[in-house]
Amino acid sequence: MRILVTGGNGFIGAHILNQLVDRGHDVTNLDISDPSPIAAEVEDEVTFLKGDITDPVDVYDAVVAADPDRIVHMAALLGRPCEHDPRRAFEVNVGGSLNVLEAAVTCDVDRVVAAASMEVYGTIAGGSDSLTEQTPRTPDSVYGMTKYALEYLGATYQQQHGLEFAAMEPAHGLGPDRLRGNVDDAFVVKAAVGGEPLTVPAFEYPYEVIYIEDEARAFVAAVLADDLSFDRYLVGTGEQVTLAEFVESVNERVETADLQLESTESGMQLGSKPPIDASRLRTDLEWEPTHTVEEAIDAYVTWLEKNPDAWAFDPSNAPWNEP
Repeated sequence: MRILVTGGNGFIGAHILNQLVDRGHDVTNLDISDPSPIAAEVEDEVTFLKGDITDPVDVYDAVVAADPDRIVHMAALLGRPCEHDPRRAFEVNVGGSLNVLEAAVTCDVDRVVAAASMEVYGTIAGGSDSLTEQTPRTPDSVYGMTKYALEYLGATYQQQHGLEFAAMEPAHGLGPDRLRGNVDDAFVVKAAVGGEPLTVPAFEYPYEVIYIEDEARAFVAAVLADDLSFDRYLVGTGEQVTLAEFVESVNERVETADLQLESTESGMQLGSKPPIDASRLRTDLEWEPTHTVEEAIDAYVTWLEKNPDAWAFDPSNAPWNEP
C-alpha cells in the first residue's frame, strides 16, 4: 500500500514510519523539519519531502508525488506553543488539516487517519469512571480546540465527499525520541539516566502514559484496516499515575537516578481526566497495549542508554518552569 505521512519526523510520526516500513509499505513523509533520530532509521526506505502543511501547494504537490492510497496526518503545532500563539495554532492545526483533506479529496485518496488528542475533552470533573468517545467534547485549551476543529472537518469531509476519516485521540506517549519537547516524565527519565540531580514538583494530578510503540501501532492499525466502524478512537491503557508516582518508579528502576520530590501547588498542571476506556479501539481494530508504565520506563531507559549521542539533558529547560 502507498501511504503518505505528514509530520513523520515528529515523536509519534517517526515510529509510524518505522512500523509501516517494517510491514513492507511504500511510504512517503512530508515534513517541514529534518528527520529525527527515529525517522532517520528508515531514511533509505522512505521518501522524504520537505514542505509546509500550511501551504496548500506544498500539500497538493506531496499528495501528487506520493500518489497514496491513504494518508496519516500527524503534522501539528503542539500544546504550549498553541497557547502562546493561537493564530499560528489555528493556521497549522486547522488550516493545515484542511489543506490535507482537500488534497486527499482532489487526488482520490481512500482514507485519512489524523492525530487529534484527548485534550478535545477538556478538564473533566469527578464523578466519571472512564473516558470514552461518548464523553462530551468540551475543550478548554487552544490546542484542544484546534483538534476538535480537525475532528469536525474530517467528519464533514467524510459526509460530504465520501472520504474515509478517523481521528485518533491518544494519551500521553513516552519512549524513544521524546526528546525535542521537554515533557515532564521524559525530562525526568533523561535526568535519571544521565545521573543528574533533579528536584521535581510533586504534582498529584493523575495522567495516563502509553508507550510510544503501542501508540503508533494504534495509528497503523487504523490506516491499514480494511474497514473502520467509527471516525474517532481513543488510544490509551486505562492506567494512570501522578508525576510523583512516576518519579518514585524511576528512582526504583534506574540505578543512576538522583530525583527528589518537592511539595508544590504551582507549576504546570494538566486538565484532569478519568482513565481512557479504549474498548472501541480494542474491539474494532484488535489493538492491545503491550507495555505497563513500568515497562515503558524500562524500554525508554534502555534506548537512552544505547543512544547517548541522540539526546542531551539541560536542567535549565525544566518544563514545570515554563510559563
